Amino acid sequence: MNGIKDQCLVLVVFLLLSVSAFAGEWELAKDEDGIRVYTRVVEGSDYKAFRGESIVNAELNQVMALLDDTSGFVHWMFKCKSPKLLYKASLMDRYQYLQNDFPWPAADREMILRNEIYQDTATRVTTVKLSGVKADALPKSAQAALPTKTDAVRVDEVAGFFELTPLSDTQTKVVFQLHLNPVGALPASLVNSMIVDNPFETLKAMRTRVALPEYANFNPF
Repeated sequence: MNGIKDQCLVLVVFLLLSVSAFAGEWELAKDEDGIRVYTRVVEGSDYKAFRGESIVNAELNQVMALLDDTSGFVHWMFKCKSPKLLYKASLMDRYQYLQNDFPWPAADREMILRNEIYQDTATRVTTVKLSGVKADALPKSAQAALPTKTDAVRVDEVAGFFELTPLSDTQTKVVFQLHLNPVGALPASLVNSMIVDNPFETLKAMRTRVALPEYANFNPF
């Protein structure tokens, strides 16, 4: 029980810190096809955060199965390519590599994401905390699994989460929130004008992808 309590405490602290990092209120940027996307100013950053919300017609564990399938990200995560599971410390803690396709002439961005998974045992609300990590923080075996040479720009400052709230045996509310510093000379105005597409297209594709038979009968908890 202490382990579960400790996980819940860590999650509460993380969410409080995430909220304190923002300034101002969430502003609705798009409300279409059952998906709402908000943006928000982040203190100390020229780049805004985004938050997408939608209901998917899938049970909680189906959505977890989708998130567990790193190589399948190319089919539903917006502009994602070359995703790879680097290291799985435990069922609740893993490290992934992926690239994001940026429009020409900007270079693509690559990142190493740590996924820390928490579940409220009473409500079954599940949070997948996403945070950027540096390559030298990985175990040696995971470092060796990284692509040896790419033209992508490495992004380390990434923070966000997927929050999954079970509504019934057939529906789950999904919240996808993220903020990153894309580094380089990208104009903030350009990046901020494009970030709405990420959560919108991601959640839209997720709703279709999660219904596939390969994501049924998954029970990680």
